[in-house]
Amino acid sequence: MPTVSGTVTDGSGNTASWSATWTVQAAQQTPKKIIGMSAPATDWSTRLSEVGSSGVKARRIFANLNSTASDQTDLINQAVADGMLPVCSWKVPSVATMNSGGYDAWLDRLNTYLGGLGTTVAAAYWHEPNGDMTGAEFQAGSQKFLDHITAPNVKVGPVLNGWLLDAKVSTFASFTSPALLAQWDFVAVDTYQAGTVDAPDATKWGGRAVPLLASWLDSQGFPNMPIGVGEYNGFTADSLQKGGEAILSCPELWFGLVWNSEGGLGHVLSGDRLTAYKATKADARAQQ
Repeated sequence: MPTVSGTVTDGSGNTASWSATWTVQAAQQTPKKIIGMSAPATDWSTRLSEVGSSGVKARRIFANLNSTASDQTDLINQAVADGMLPVCSWKVPSVATMNSGGYDAWLDRLNTYLGGLGTTVAAAYWHEPNGDMTGAEFQAGSQKFLDHITAPNVKVGPVLNGWLLDAKVSTFASFTSPALLAQWDFVAVDTYQAGTVDAPDATKWGGRAVPLLASWLDSQGFPNMPIGVGEYNGFTADSLQKGGEAILSCPELWFGLVWNSEGGLGHVLSGDRLTAYKATKADARAQQ
């Protein structure tokens, strides 16, 4: 700790010594964002080659819980070997069985496997639950998941439907609760551009749910909750650029993964859309 000392003399010639000590604290730096990608296993190598592996620091993995906790472990292991954050979610054969405790032993085996990886894993129960179950059912299943997935290296949180934050905030909130928010390590959303390829909605660009989620978490009393994006994509380069900037500029953002595949509102990155994603992952605010 730095110390400064000296003496002072008054008009009568009397002197006194003094000293001061203070602590210098390093400026707190915002952690760099983890940018990643989602693509089918059969296309992964091709998509990674197209975007360039530099700056791709996370891989999205979709799994189904089974009795041996072995589904998609090859992909998870590969992500770890590649130095990527596995962003994983698990669906179950029966929501009712999950909530009644019928898969507790399966969850314990999954916890043992994930804990043995020895590196950080983002884990979610049933991504985008809206339309698949009620909010109450999801809350119950999420609590089960939290009760059993407890390895210290595993960060647990939901991956919710981001579009609900546009105008169905109460529905979005129904898949959460104050108790769950207090236990989750992060809250993530999937967020796509609305419209179609021929008529993209420029006002509802992919990634818009990031600032909406940050504001909602503020309103719930969780302003520092880490935020994730499990999937984002857009029909236009402008949408991809805006989505990337939303991810890079959000102080609470932990990870953001582009959906690089065909299906639904997502499309394989190419042309200026690919260029926009490359710029996001090469940004100085992203991990390299």
